[in-house]
Amino acid sequence: MGCITSLLVILTFILYITPSLQELVYMEGYWLTIGAFWLCYLVSWFLFGDIADEITGVNKYKDD
Repeated sequence: MGCITSLLVILTFILYITPSLQELVYMEGYWLTIGAFWLCYLVSWFLFGDIADEITGVNKYKDD
């Protein structure tokens, strides 16, 4: 999860500092698209990631 969030922050920073690409950040729907992408990733991480395993009682890191 941290990797995708870090990549989004780096991408946005690059868009801010690059003069020819700055107009992309100010386009209508840019922040909505970034937010929707991050939200979809968050939901899929929650449903299929370690949190879902923890809720169901499965611990794949624990050796018996």
